[in-house]
Amino acid sequence: MNKHFMKQKSSYYGISLVIISLFIILCGFFFAYKENNKIDPIKDVIKEENKNEEEIYISTSGSEKELDDEYNKNKQEEENNYNELLDNINNNLRKNIEDEYRITIKYGKETSNYKIDNITTEIITNPSIINSALNRLQNALKLYPEGFFQEIRNEGIPLTIYLVNNYSDKDITGITDSSYQQATISIAIIYPFEESFYHESYHYIEKYLLLKGANFNSWDYLNPQEFEYGTIHNNYSYNITFNEDSYFVNNYAQTDASEDRASTFEYMMSDNKASCLNTNKTIWKKANIISKTIETVFKTVKQENTETWERYL
Repeated sequence: MNKHFMKQKSSYYGISLVIISLFIILCGFFFAYKENNKIDPIKDVIKEENKNEEEIYISTSGSEKELDDEYNKNKQEEENNYNELLDNINNNLRKNIEDEYRITIKYGKETSNYKIDNITTEIITNPSIINSALNRLQNALKLYPEGFFQEIRNEGIPLTIYLVNNYSDKDITGITDSSYQQATISIAIIYPFEESFYHESYHYIEKYLLLKGANFNSWDYLNPQEFEYGTIHNNYSYNITFNEDSYFVNNYAQTDASEDRASTFEYMMSDNKASCLNTNKTIWKKANIISKTIETVFKTVKQENTETWERYL
């Protein structure tokens, strides 16, 4: 009886161990499967963030470069189109001025080799600056009588105007190179345009006056006694003393009789009257000699008209 019980008991233990072993094995498979498929939040988030950063970096870098290239290309095209349009406008404006006043105008590359003696010039390359210079030239020319410059041309002294940026000598604002066969006026547009043009235009005018037989024999009598051109006296110059009894408008006028007249004419053309042009003052008397000589010689200057240079006389 005891042997049977012991044998039966052993069988129960064996079966129990088998069942327990199978249970442990199954549990092992279950936890192993769960472990392999478990999400590691730190590892995966970092990986995903790295992936996103890489994608954003590549996309942004390429996009900015393409946009910059496209922007620069469009900007250059717009600038080229604008300059081309302005070049056409400038050419038409130049032609209109040339036709109306019977002069020749050169600017930009057309003045590349232009020099006077040892003085060289720098060209204007900006179409906008050229346009401004042409407009200012046109406005200045309007202040002279109709047909004024054509009259000089018809008498054999054609005029060419060079618009340059500046001269190699920085103190020079304009130059007139003339003979009885032709004349060239060049203007450095970095300086006040009108003042330079009025001054240089007078040199051209005076060449015509002399061609037609005019003289300025009485001119020197209006200067101080024993004064000689080429000697500078600051106390004689209006722009230094602002004394209405001055003999000269500025020091440059003391360098030469022709420069004296050109500088005086510049003041006569000014928008504002200087007190040295008050009636019966020395410079007023000089201005009258200039005015009457022009009126006597030019057919296009009518006595009944008050020309721009006669406003203060």
